[in-house]
Amino acid sequence: MGKIKDKTLNELFNRSVAEKILAVEKLWDNIKESSANDEPTSFEKKLIKERLALYKENPTKVKKWEDVKADYLKKK
Repeated sequence: MGKIKDKTLNELFNRSVAEKILAVEKLWDNIKESSANDEPTSFEKKLIKERLALYKENPTKVKKWEDVKADYLKKK
């Protein structure tokens, strides 16, 4: 990182936990606002179309979120 960014980060590192959390929340809100109107990338659009086509071919071949999550947690 550049010296200015390092200086800013070092200033944040020297703050209290509460101040760090507030800074992260403000940063996250800023990211959310600035990306709210972003269009999906061409890769993301292609992936969505492929997955939608697979679903339309066999709409009964899906899993509930609860099942996917349970399977994942079993593997941990």
